[in-house]
Amino acid sequence: MSNEDQILEKFNLKVKDIMTRSPLSVDVNTTIEEAAKKMEFCNCGCCLVENKGKIVGIITERDVVRRVAAKGSSVKSTFVRNIMSSPIIAVNPEETLEDALKTMATNKVKRLVVVDEDGLVGIISITDIAKALAEKAGRFSSLFNVFLRQSSPPKDIYA
Repeated sequence: MSNEDQILEKFNLKVKDIMTRSPLSVDVNTTIEEAAKKMEFCNCGCCLVENKGKIVGIITERDVVRRVAAKGSSVKSTFVRNIMSSPIIAVNPEETLEDALKTMATNKVKRLVVVDEDGLVGIISITDIAKALAEKAGRFSSLFNVFLRQSSPPKDIYA
């Protein structure tokens, strides 16, 4: 298989190719303060919310700002269960990025939980997709340049 064919093959990205595996999760009885500290430590913008081992919701940095801080609520006494978005919107790891983007647009969300028949396998965000598409564009540019070098007429033909 040529380099060009390998590059083209990588253009067909699926959710599983770029998702974050083992996303941060917290129990429904976790305070916003604890969840925010964990998000800071993990350098992530959201965490999944679990109840008895089952994912029941998601909270984001935006949720903390809009649903807690902007309303003057205490991060020490507010629990994630009080501000989480639920139910979660999920996709299968085998779905294409295009399908994931359509699901995000339809549901007006920026993150999707990734589940298969065995349960939670990851999370994918609009940022993950943007990074993958930027990388894809870079590969396309490289492929295009290879194509131009191979198909350019000799320079002396117009001399």
